[in-house]
Amino acid sequence: MGLGHLRRCVSALAIIAASATAAHAQESAAQDGAAIDGEIIVTAQKRAESVQDVPISIVAISGEGLAQANVLTVLDLGQVAPNFQSVRSSNTGSTRLGIRGVGSLANTLIEPSVAVFMDGVYVPRSGSILGAFLDIESVEVLRGPQGTLFGRNASVGALSLRAAKPKDEFSGEVSAEFGSFDRYRIQGHVNVPLTDNVAMRLAGMAQWFDGPWFNRLDGKNYGGSDDVSLRGTIRADLGNFEWIVRGDYTRLKGDGVANFDFDPASVSPARLDFIRAAFNGGPDTNLRDRVMNQFIAQGLVDENWGIASEASLDLGGSTLRMINSYRVWTNDQLDGDIIYFPVSLASRRSLFDSKSHNHELQFISPEKEWFGGAFDMVAGLYYFEEDFGLGEQLNLGTSFCGILVPAGPGRTACSSFVANTGGTAATDQDVFQNVKSFAIYGQGNVHLSDKLTLTLGGRWTKDRKRGTYAQASSPFTQTLRATERLTFPGINEDRFTYRASLNYTPTDDVLLFANISTGYKSGGYNSGGGTPSLSVVDANGNLVSTRRLFDRETVTNYEIGAKTSWFDRLLTANATLFRMDIDGFQDRAFDGVSFIVRNAGALRQQGLELDLRLAPSRDFSISGSVAYLDSEFTDFANASNLPGLPGTQVLNGKPNTFSPKWSGNVAVDWGTDIGSSGMRLNVNSNLFFTSSQFVGTVNDANLQSRAPAYALLGGRISLDGPDGRWTVALFARNLLDKAYRPLSVYQPLGGALGLSNTVFPGSTANRVMAGEPRAFGVSATLRF
Repeated sequence: MGLGHLRRCVSALAIIAASATAAHAQESAAQDGAAIDGEIIVTAQKRAESVQDVPISIVAISGEGLAQANVLTVLDLGQVAPNFQSVRSSNTGSTRLGIRGVGSLANTLIEPSVAVFMDGVYVPRSGSILGAFLDIESVEVLRGPQGTLFGRNASVGALSLRAAKPKDEFSGEVSAEFGSFDRYRIQGHVNVPLTDNVAMRLAGMAQWFDGPWFNRLDGKNYGGSDDVSLRGTIRADLGNFEWIVRGDYTRLKGDGVANFDFDPASVSPARLDFIRAAFNGGPDTNLRDRVMNQFIAQGLVDENWGIASEASLDLGGSTLRMINSYRVWTNDQLDGDIIYFPVSLASRRSLFDSKSHNHELQFISPEKEWFGGAFDMVAGLYYFEEDFGLGEQLNLGTSFCGILVPAGPGRTACSSFVANTGGTAATDQDVFQNVKSFAIYGQGNVHLSDKLTLTLGGRWTKDRKRGTYAQASSPFTQTLRATERLTFPGINEDRFTYRASLNYTPTDDVLLFANISTGYKSGGYNSGGGTPSLSVVDANGNLVSTRRLFDRETVTNYEIGAKTSWFDRLLTANATLFRMDIDGFQDRAFDGVSFIVRNAGALRQQGLELDLRLAPSRDFSISGSVAYLDSEFTDFANASNLPGLPGTQVLNGKPNTFSPKWSGNVAVDWGTDIGSSGMRLNVNSNLFFTSSQFVGTVNDANLQSRAPAYALLGGRISLDGPDGRWTVALFARNLLDKAYRPLSVYQPLGGALGLSNTVFPGSTANRVMAGEPRAFGVSATLRF
């Protein structure tokens, strides 16, 4: 961030704070007390607090807000939470979650940069939360390291999902939805009081979807699914003791296909003509349509379930809370043809198997009651363990041997292998990792005065990892995956992280804060196949050397911010100026065939986050958020070189992937009562925008992987019946049918297919994932 940008950002914070202080003294301009403050209660600091009282850069969205913005899954969340990014690759298990431009694809053994929590329970793999947001009460996106209070260290931020709790009354809701591309969806919940102090809540969802992508080669639609999600919760309130038990199950079943079109500008006209002549007319090259043209072998079964217990004991104002959980996620996807051509070359079967359990003991003191109101605190003990298995099988297609194996005895043997085995499991990878993590943490607030508070927090984490790696490969696939087998060297490390914050509240409606916090991700193991082998083993099977280890990643985050409310909370304005310095950034390099994790020297992410909301009456509100992000590698001397070029390159001064300079959203909500009928008409619209950014899976600053800026417009019109007993709604997503690029990948085996000639930009064959096309829907909801 340049000095001019820095001055303007600091000035903006000062203006907001000064204006809010002055506005607090003014009388409200609201008429008839109709002002609405739009506040949401969050639990970012383990207490139920207004989002305006939490000295953290946080986006909090209610379940109703998610519905109004047509946010169905975590992949839509970035459209309402600037500086939060989510994208899936060709494999659903490799979903990437990022905050402030930093994240990790989930199909590796890398710890996630963004920790996900469901009702306070850590979910270790982001690929396991692709199911719909079922009966969600609120979503909190916590930007910046959250290591001192959350169960698993969240190095750049956290995503906290909260499901609705059982209530002491009989109630329920059921809704049905029909949308574009034959999407049918039904969901609902019922709340049942079992006794005077025990209640149960059951929620469920089922969805059927044909998918938006038409494949010209076989005349079928792809991208569809058949999904089921269930959740059951029992809550017992026994005076000073509350016990909540939850169970959930989600199954995603479909083809798992994402549309990766071929970018015609990424090769010369002569090479494009060659592709079309040699490969059955070639892949689809229109990046603006819903058409693909490729051989497809597909199938997806993703199952995710868990049970959790949360027991809270009131100790005369303090709370002792115990959280226990067990979660299982399995993902089995046949992903092919992974070359994306209209001939049968190779498919991939990917397997994910995660079994984890969390145990956390929390102590929460009464707020502002100890030492004459001068001190309160939160402390805890935490244990986490996960067994995580990754599997990959490459299957040879009917055209593989004739195209990728030289003529002669080798091709003959390859063709015989395919004929006898169907090409199945030409390579077979099996990776296992066990992680055990123990932590002790505490955070205290020292109330220096009624207006000034010093917050100090610390966390000591100890991580232990062990695992094995096995890669088998046929004679025809040694150029793709080298045979390798080893037991990973054990990893045993610990780290202390901390947070210090000074918070000043000159009035009840103004909070000024300055934070310094640190984050940490432990080192780990490379799980990708390599050629040649990434490890050297002697004749006795002893490990001589390996490139399968990478080191820890650490984060130091600096923030100054203001949370303000004006005119009796008709207007809220929150701003945070931040800088994150990341050392040992765990980056994925690409060698043309496989990915290898290695540590970059240093990455700096800094910028400004601004959130505004104006609600002059219950009938109208407008809100907007904008994030400015300045991303720069300050030390990255061994980055991936451009495709086809040997060695590495220096990326100092270049941005990280998925780090747009600008992103944000604007939402307008308007409603009116219809006479004396008791009915109400509501109109909602949401505009999301982002500037250009690198969206490749590799940090190499190749301009071909830079996606242009785009904006997405969504809208919703709904009619509520008397007392809100029923609602009918019409909604649209991507209303202007904007073509956009959420992800790009290099053409698999581009070198072997003769598609990369090291002329940049213009000849590094590129595949571009198509963004979701325009879609409409109608829904009806009945409440009782």
